[in-house]
Amino acid sequence: MVQLVVISAAWMTLLVLSCARVILRRPAPRRPADSGHLPRRRSAPRRVPAPGRLPRKGSAQASWARRPGAQNRELRRLDRDMQTVDVAARMAALPAVPIEQLAFDLRRLARQRRTSPLRWSEVGMAALLQAYDARLQLACACLGVPEQLQPLKGVDREAERVRVEGRLEAAGLALRG
Repeated sequence: MVQLVVISAAWMTLLVLSCARVILRRPAPRRPADSGHLPRRRSAPRRVPAPGRLPRKGSAQASWARRPGAQNRELRRLDRDMQTVDVAARMAALPAVPIEQLAFDLRRLARQRRTSPLRWSEVGMAALLQAYDARLQLACACLGVPEQLQPLKGVDREAERVRVEGRLEAAGLALRG
């Protein structure tokens, strides 16, 4: 009962604050109609490539990538470096993880895959699946189960996840529970 009251109060607070922000917002100052100025464009139109054509290299940059400055230069350098990271090689360099810890992590990540609010966010779900796949690969390496998760995408990768989970359970790793 207490949880219901707290959750209701939180929702009402969020609702009231967002409505109050809209209601109490000051209107933007307007120029007089006779000032002789042309109306300003709010933003530049987005350039979209024609159908069947690929966008130019670097055209889909983040907003910070277009700004000059030392901090943004470091972010651009980090972005370039992260595009060349080989996940398989980095995983091979990781220290050995106890199989009990892997089983615990796999159960936790599987539960989050099924019930987590991250399911509503594409980015959160992608990160969760990447972490789950990394743990599956480590468990397969520990138990000697063959897997091909890295090169696959989409439905093929999901089918490979199901196959690998079945093989790991057959090898004695409890993923449910």
